[in-house]
Amino acid sequence: MIPIIILSIVSLVFILIGVAISKYKCYWLISGYNTASKVEKENIEVEKLAKHMARMCYIISAFLFFGGIITGYFNFSIMPLTVILIVVIFGYIFYLQKFDHNKKSKAELVVLAVVAFITFSVIIITFSLGSEPNEINITDSSILIDGSYGTSIKKIDITEIESIENLPKISSRTNGYSDGINKKGDFKLENGEKVKLYIQSKEGPFIKITSKDKVVFINYKDKDKTLEVLNNLK
Repeated sequence: MIPIIILSIVSLVFILIGVAISKYKCYWLISGYNTASKVEKENIEVEKLAKHMARMCYIISAFLFFGGIITGYFNFSIMPLTVILIVVIFGYIFYLQKFDHNKKSKAELVVLAVVAFITFSVIIITFSLGSEPNEINITDSSILIDGSYGTSIKKIDITEIESIENLPKISSRTNGYSDGINKKGDFKLENGEKVKLYIQSKEGPFIKITSKDKVVFINYKDKDKTLEVLNNLK
């Protein structure tokens, strides 16, 4: 609920910025135009630029608001929405250049293209690693959860391994990854308890491992695999 409230506030801010630019001519909010010289401003079609800049703000606002609802209440990853939003933003940035008739150097265009490429690469790599399931290896003395944000649990410290149908309410992520469905790493529950999550689906069953120093929740997209891992752990 809290992330959705935050996204709603941010969405409202983008709407207000869009209205301020298009309706009240607050052109100083437009990055680049506010630092341009008087001569450079004369070569910019500021009214058309403002209209399309406002539209971009409205689109970002809609993506944030409805994206928060979709990922918050449905079993849907935020990754596709994020990729689409980034494409839209960079598409608009390139499109808005047509209203600026000041001569651009090749270096400026190259930098913009490189920034776009790096941004896409980082997003794709991050989501790919985050959605990759963590493998569980069982040794004579411990349970090893490999992969990003992995951990190990000594068998001698385990007090209970059980299957539950519903995951406790999560309040925040302290050190981990979350895209709306996949969750990895350290999280805090609403009751204040700190736990480790390796979750690939909002639907149960979930494996709950309780030890002396940590509580771990695990599940996979495939329910049968979750049950198979549970049987192996027991």
